[in-house]
Order: sequence, then C-alpha cells, then structure tokens
Amino acid sequence: MKKILVLLEHKQNRYLLSCSLQEAGYEIFYPSANDDLLKLDNYLNLDNSFDLCILGPRALDKFSEWVEATKKAEEPVFLPFLLMTSRTDVKMVTRHLWKIIDELITNPIEKIELQVRIEALLQRRQLSLKLKAANDNLRNLNELKSRFISVASHEFRNPLHIILAYSQMLYRGSEKLSPEKKQELFGRIKASSSKMTNTLDDVLTLTKGELAQQKCNLQLLDLPEFCRQLIVEIQVGAVTNHQINFTIQGEYQKAYLDENLLRQILTNLLTNAIKYSPLNSKVDFDLIFQNTEIIFKIKDNGIGIPLKDQPYLFESFRRASNVGKIPGTGLGLAIVKQSVDLHGGNIAVDTEVGIGTTFNVTLPFIDTIDR
Repeated sequence: MKKILVLLEHKQNRYLLSCSLQEAGYEIFYPSANDDLLKLDNYLNLDNSFDLCILGPRALDKFSEWVEATKKAEEPVFLPFLLMTSRTDVKMVTRHLWKIIDELITNPIEKIELQVRIEALLQRRQLSLKLKAANDNLRNLNELKSRFISVASHEFRNPLHIILAYSQMLYRGSEKLSPEKKQELFGRIKASSSKMTNTLDDVLTLTKGELAQQKCNLQLLDLPEFCRQLIVEIQVGAVTNHQINFTIQGEYQKAYLDENLLRQILTNLLTNAIKYSPLNSKVDFDLIFQNTEIIFKIKDNGIGIPLKDQPYLFESFRRASNVGKIPGTGLGLAIVKQSVDLHGGNIAVDTEVGIGTTFNVTLPFIDTIDR
C-alpha cells in the first residue's frame, strides 16, 4: 500500500485530508491533531518511510532542509513532495519551490483533481523504484559475470596446463615411456578433465536454475551406511590424510530423503572442511536423530570465515577473503543451500577465524510417505 505523510499546519485540514486519502485506499500517517506541527522536529527524525509527502507553506519554510536532505537520501529514486497552499502564500515559499517541490496545488481544489495529481506523483515514484530495481539487478548480473570470469580463469588454468603438458609428453616421447608411466599420465589427464567438467556442471546447474526447479525424489535411506560410504569415497579422493570422526546420536531409524541432494550437501561440506583445515587434522561429522528432525553436524578446525564475508556465504562465486591460494569455485555452498531448501530444511553456521567452522544442516525426519 502506498504511504503518504501529511504535514499541513491547520490541524482540521490535516485531519480531513487524511480521512479523504484513507478512503481512497492510501496508508496515511501524520502528527496528532493535538500536536503543533511546527514543534515536531523529532517526529521528522523518526524512521517513517513514505512514498509522498503533502505539506503546507509554513511546514516547508521550517523544514526545507529536512525535505532537501530526505530527497537526496532517496536518490536516484524519485520521492515526491507536494505543496498545498493558497495563492497569497505562494510568494512566501518561492525560494523553495524549484529546488525541492515536485507539485504545487493552490486551494481551493476539487477532490477528484487532487486525487489524480497525487496518483500521478505516486506512479512516477513506482516507475522510479522499478527502474532502480532493474539497474540493481543488472549490476548484480555484471558482478556475477565478473566473479565467474575470475573463477574460471583460476579454476580452468591449472587443469588445462596439466592436460597440455602431459599430452605433449605422450606425443613427443610415447616410445620411451613405459606402459605404467603412460597409464599414470592418462590418469592425470582424465582427473584434470573431470575437474573441469564438474566445475562447468556446477556453474550450469546454478546459472540455469536447474537445482532450484528440481523436486525432491524421496527414497528410504539407511543414513549411517550412506554416510560411512560417503566418507570412504571422500577420503579415497582426498590428497591429504585428514581423519573424519563419524558419530551417531539418538535413536537410529531409516528416513526418506533425496539421495542425490543429500550427497551434494554432505560432499561439499566435508570436502570444504578438509580443504580449509590444517594438514592431517581431524573433522568431526555427527549424525543426530531427533523426533522430527535429522541433524548433520560437520565441524573443522580450519581457517574460519571472516565476519565481513558471512552475509554472502551462500552466494554463487563468493569466496571468503582469507582463502589465499586454496583452490575453489565459490559454488559449493550455494549448491548446499539450494539442496537444503529443496528438502524444506535449514542450515546454520558457527565460525571463528583461526579456530574453525561448524555447519549444522537440519532436515525434516520423514519415516513414511504416501504412494
């Protein structure tokens, strides 16, 4: 609903105009009829947002600096101020008119004309708000594109160099290489290609909105066994010797979850915990069964996340400012968040720089579904 602030000096006029505008469907707020408008400096300093201000000549004369500052604070969005005055009072406020007033109405005026002119001002404001939203969206897209280019240049350069180098070794010296060495080089080329493919798949999944449009394919899972197998896969693929301590708490029962989405969640969180922790350190992974919820708790003793980066934690291509040369795309946590949302769950983080990070993923416990 469009909000209008009424600052007319005459209390009765203030009240009558407000009643008329409320009948027309606007949300109106104004000083009490018992208040002296010209003594209400504190009232104007309150955080009362509005879409249009209607004021009289004496209010404009007294509060002209406030009007100018308020309009400036809203820029580039248009915030209209309408002056209602008599013809005899126009000269008194002439110095303010062309600087800060967007519409002048002289009394008396027909009710229908007043409403039309008010609606015209409000429509201009709505168009201004839409234009700002479009510009903000365009700015966000440009920023996203810049972050993607930055990520792509870092994440694709090393695998491409590896593929090129090993391909040249195989091409130039294949006769001198043993079958075992050839197999090793082919394996490294394949691993680098897979890394690039996985990165591109993550980018396409998020940018095309495929994950957000996906529906949960609920399956009855043995969660302890699922988690144990996942840990083995992650530790086999890891190049470091991090220890994952897995515990189960609460009364174990099978539950219906989406296996693919759950794999996305846990794989990203566990690999991040390993990636950002000291060599050979431990990662705690707790599976907690509660009456109506299942909690997956993953705790590391890594670098932590700076406070300034935490509001952007689940945005695509965002990485913390303290990651240094640790590789990454900034896509993992965005995928985790969407996967958790699709389950109707929530994710919370507790982190401190230099101490570590704990992620708590809470998903609804479903032990039966209608077929």
